[in-house]
Amino acid sequence: MRVELSVVSGRGTPVTLRLQAKDVGAAFAQATDLGYSVLSVKSRPVAQVGKAGKRLSLVVFVEQLRELIVAGLSIVEALDTLTKESSAQRVMIGSITRALREGKTLSVALGEVGEFPEVLVALVRASEMTSDLPHALARFLEHERRVTEVRDRLTSVAIYPLLLMGVGALVLLFLLIYVLPRFARVFEGMGGDLPWSARAMVAWAHLLHSSGSSWLVGGALLAAGVVAMAFTRRTWRAEISRRLLGMPLVRHRLRTYFLARWYRTTGMLLDGGIPLVPSLQLSNGLLPAALRQGGEAVLQGVRDGLSPSTAHVRGDMATPVAEQLLLAGERAGDLGGVLSRIAQFHETEVARSLERTMRALEPVVMVLIGLAVGVVVVLMYMPIFQLAAAIN
Repeated sequence: MRVELSVVSGRGTPVTLRLQAKDVGAAFAQATDLGYSVLSVKSRPVAQVGKAGKRLSLVVFVEQLRELIVAGLSIVEALDTLTKESSAQRVMIGSITRALREGKTLSVALGEVGEFPEVLVALVRASEMTSDLPHALARFLEHERRVTEVRDRLTSVAIYPLLLMGVGALVLLFLLIYVLPRFARVFEGMGGDLPWSARAMVAWAHLLHSSGSSWLVGGALLAAGVVAMAFTRRTWRAEISRRLLGMPLVRHRLRTYFLARWYRTTGMLLDGGIPLVPSLQLSNGLLPAALRQGGEAVLQGVRDGLSPSTAHVRGDMATPVAEQLLLAGERAGDLGGVLSRIAQFHETEVARSLERTMRALEPVVMVLIGLAVGVVVVLMYMPIFQLAAAIN
């Protein structure tokens, strides 16, 4: 949920901070850990429409802003330039510019707009202490690039088997709905003792003629509704993730993928100068519901004074490789860099595993589709062969 908090830092003026958290209490604790005193809290649901498009425009905006700042422009001048270039983001950029001219910091201005992820806001807030905003924006862009790269790699590996299954399903539907009933007309007017395959085709044709269209329309609408609900309802997505994480065949790889994304985000925030507790609070929001309890256990362990490696192990959020690398990172004092390397290792592992699985699945899918189509074709022609043998 999206939570709006009226906060104040030190003796400054009150500002509105928008955070994404599982409840109001979590948002209150997150704002407190970031150094704010909370005056009032108001929650509202998060809009989920156009999420992919917003992410793309966000990355473009951050990249353009960084390039203009590196070129020597001030933040206000860079925003004014972007306002002239992008009419679609003019309102959002205008809100940020007005907040800056009122004396607010860039992190507060981004938080008030509510369109930017908390990860970016936190990185900008940390950069305001070191006056290194371009480096913080570059770190966020690198994080987004790596996340997109892994997601695109997994999609490209899975798309061919899924396309193959879709085409095979369409061919079977065409044979069952269009071709098979027309073959049945040949045997429908025949009397006598028809072969069992001919009787089955005639019965199937009668079923389609009587109620087939309503069944097909109802099934298509039901499937479309289920897909739409699965993509738009957070509770449905959480339930799907929970069930997938409970399936033995995909549980290990899917869990490793989510953990890798969690490691990468936490490592990026630590490298950006944000303490471990706020970093874990922000990155826990990226975990699916089935793993969020483990993330909260790690956060609580760190608050209780445990070392990061011990907290990860006790929360069951560390793979054997991650556990050893975390110990090495603690000794070297480079926990952020180690978490990023752990994420890269596991992302590569998941991508290679999925690639091997999909390559092994492709011939299996082709064989199954060929068998299904062959069975339907044999069933269509079997009565003809049997009747020809009887005439002879």
